[in-house]
Amino acid sequence: MKKQFNQSFVMPYLIPCLTAMTLMSLLILYYNRVFGVVSLLVCAAALFYQSALTDRTVLPRFMDYEAQLLQDNDQIMYTLSESESLPLCSIDASGSLAWKNSCFEALSRENGPVEGALTDAKLGEIFSGEKSVEQRVVWGERSYLVNSTQVGGTSPRRLLIWTDITETERIKKLYEDSKACVAFVSVDNYDEILADTPTEEQSSVEAAIDKCIRTWAGEMQAAVSRFRPGSYMIFFEQRFMEPLREGRFGILNDIHEIVTGADFPTSLSIGVGCESADLDELQSDARQAMELALGRGGDQAVIRRLSGDNEYFGGALPTVEKRNKGKSRMVAHALLQQMQGSDRVVIMGHSRPDMDSIGSAIGLYQLAEIAGKEVCIALNGVGEAIQQIYDAAAATGRYRFMSSEQIKPLMTEDTLLIVTDCHSSYTVEAPELVGAAQRIVIIDHHRRARGAIENATLVHTEVYASSASELVTELLQYSGGKSIDRFTANALLAGITVDTKNFTVNAGVRTFEAAAWLRRNGADGAEVKKYFKLRLDFVQKKYNLIASAEILGGGVAVAYTKEADDSMQVLTAQAADELLEMQGVKAAFAAGRGTRGTNISARASGQVNVQTIMEKMGGGGHMNVAAAQVQESPEEAIQQVVQILREEEII
Repeated sequence: MKKQFNQSFVMPYLIPCLTAMTLMSLLILYYNRVFGVVSLLVCAAALFYQSALTDRTVLPRFMDYEAQLLQDNDQIMYTLSESESLPLCSIDASGSLAWKNSCFEALSRENGPVEGALTDAKLGEIFSGEKSVEQRVVWGERSYLVNSTQVGGTSPRRLLIWTDITETERIKKLYEDSKACVAFVSVDNYDEILADTPTEEQSSVEAAIDKCIRTWAGEMQAAVSRFRPGSYMIFFEQRFMEPLREGRFGILNDIHEIVTGADFPTSLSIGVGCESADLDELQSDARQAMELALGRGGDQAVIRRLSGDNEYFGGALPTVEKRNKGKSRMVAHALLQQMQGSDRVVIMGHSRPDMDSIGSAIGLYQLAEIAGKEVCIALNGVGEAIQQIYDAAAATGRYRFMSSEQIKPLMTEDTLLIVTDCHSSYTVEAPELVGAAQRIVIIDHHRRARGAIENATLVHTEVYASSASELVTELLQYSGGKSIDRFTANALLAGITVDTKNFTVNAGVRTFEAAAWLRRNGADGAEVKKYFKLRLDFVQKKYNLIASAEILGGGVAVAYTKEADDSMQVLTAQAADELLEMQGVKAAFAAGRGTRGTNISARASGQVNVQTIMEKMGGGGHMNVAAAQVQESPEEAIQQVVQILREEEII
């Protein structure tokens, strides 16, 4: 002990001093022997005195201190071992107990072996290399906050301190469950339902709808307020949200069973705001969710979370065509006012434009000319889908097609940007123009999807419409102009034709009325047909893609090609259309590599909602016509589609 003490504590400080004194003594000895010898004797005496002092005084005190420290450590370990309020244990890397105190042993008798609670994942976190790790562990029927601390030694061990947080978790869950949620509920086409129902039956239909909604709300112990006919506000607790999700808002199907005099089923749109503790914010979220549900065609529920994320449920019914054209008249008047108050008009469709996008843009071009404004169409590239009509438009010498780089420097705060056939900043031809524009108008027929342009001054979105060209045709009818030129009529008819698959899909009464008006203004089906002519190599690639198709269970056909093509968007769309025509096919998906990623086109005959499937892939569209673009390979994209179909139990 004495030797260890001298080596560790005394010598490191004593040796430098003695060395200095000895050197000084030798230096003195060199000049004077007498004083030098005296100095050496003093050094020897100092060394002897230091050694004696250490042995008699310092070392005993140090040993007493060490003994006291060991005794204190023993007392601490004994206290921890016998503690009844602080459960402690130490474990090795395999999760086996190396030591435990009496309090932890009591927990083991109550909850069972701790090895069952310490899963491989938990052990991996505990022995992650961090000196201290904190995590939540469920042991038996209780929850614990476990702090793990590294323990020294030859083998890796961790000391675990267990804090019971079961009651805290219970109170936290009680608080979360008791948070308020706000829902707006609206009966779709309520006025038309009553108008088509005999007068003597209207009260019973109203009562049946009201009873269905209030019964559903009663299951959630909710407070219901009807603030106008067919519209309700409902307050309920957060604890009912999970059952609503699991039941996928069963009221959406229950309301379909109500029999009315209308030739379409009764349906609801529901917007829910949740998770916030601010009632005003909840109401705002619920209102935005309702706008989303209505913008996507109704018959669905939308949950808007505090983070801004949305969940969608329902949407299985086809959208109901509105018979009243009053809105089109008002929008046409408002759009002309917007145009007349601008210095120039810029028209833009979606990226990789199709016939509907370019056709509606040409129709809006004439509307801007009626307003007497300078106008141009933003177009950064011409693909296979619009090559023929673009060449025909360029040949007239009338239309100005400009790139976004040319347009952006010309834009001012009075420039009006009209976005047609899309509404998302992700899918427009030139997103930078959306950011530069202060006045934006949106004309679209697609269901509202993520990334929707929020700062539009005028929005005309009608999901019942077959195409954007149909909407623009109606606007032209109320523009004040007596007629339109023949080329514009052909372009609009081409847009309607391509989106209705030659008037076989999504073609309602108003679609045929729009086509008839275009025909009266000179539209010629034979000339329109010329815009759809394809190259031989394009046709060969399309049928090679179709030849790769496989029909899965549930009547779903999937096809993909590894060959890349600049016109892949059109290839996949036409391939999916033709696959849907095959016997036994209810839905078709085709994928291929384009210039900006993998294009996926989805088509259905009404029995599968392909829009919701494409939304999960980051895309969107209609119930029967949808698409998405991803960065994975075509094969991987189809595998993801198949996985979603299995999760939805479609195949």
